[in-house]
Amino acid sequence: MRENYYNNSKDYINRWIVSYADLITLLLAFFLVLYSVNVTKYQEHKVSTKTEISQTALSDKHTNLEKTIQEKLLNIEDAQLLKDSRGYILRINNDLLFDEGNSELNSKSEETLNKIVEILAKIKNFVIIEGHTDSTPIKTEKYPSNWELSTGRATNLIKYLVEKGNISPERLSAVGYGEYVPVADNTSNNGRKLNRRVDIIILENWIGD
Repeated sequence: MRENYYNNSKDYINRWIVSYADLITLLLAFFLVLYSVNVTKYQEHKVSTKTEISQTALSDKHTNLEKTIQEKLLNIEDAQLLKDSRGYILRINNDLLFDEGNSELNSKSEETLNKIVEILAKIKNFVIIEGHTDSTPIKTEKYPSNWELSTGRATNLIKYLVEKGNISPERLSAVGYGEYVPVADNTSNNGRKLNRRVDIIILENWIGD
C-alpha cells in the first residue's frame, strides 16, 4: 500500500513538472516571436529613416545645383534653364556661340562659355551636349546637311570645355540632331531662332558628392 502511494505521488510530481516545462516553453516561444517582431519593425524603421535621409540629401543637391546654374545664367541673354526626366537643360541660342552656317565658336562666345565652365566645374554630373538647327537647308563642302552642322557645333563646344575649361572628357558626350528635334514652329523667324540652339543636359542621376 505504501509503495503504491509513493508511486502515485511520484507520478503526480512528474505531471506537475511536465506542465511547468510546457508553460516555460510557451513563454519562451512567445518572447521569441515578440523579439522577432520588434527586430523587424526596427529594421524597417531604420531602412525608412535611411531612405528619407538619402532623399533629403538628394533634394538638397538638386536645389544647390539649380541655384548654381541660375546664378551663372542670370546675365546671359537667350539662355534658359529647363528640367525634364533626364536632368537640367541649359538651353543656349546658337547666335551666342556660332556665326550663321558655321560650327566654329565665334569671338563673342567666350563669356558665355566661361560661365558654362564655372557651372560644370562645381559638379560631377555626366553631361550631354546636343546640337540643333532650324529647318533651313544647308549644303556646303564642309556641311552637306544640318546633321554635320549640328554635330560639329556640339563637338566644338566639348573641345572648348575640355581644352580651355579642364572639364574631364569622360563626363562629356556630343550628339547632333539637325533640324529634327524642334521646339518651335519653323515657319516663323522667331520659331527658327528658338530651334537654333545647343542644349547642355546635366544628367540628374549622376550627381556627385
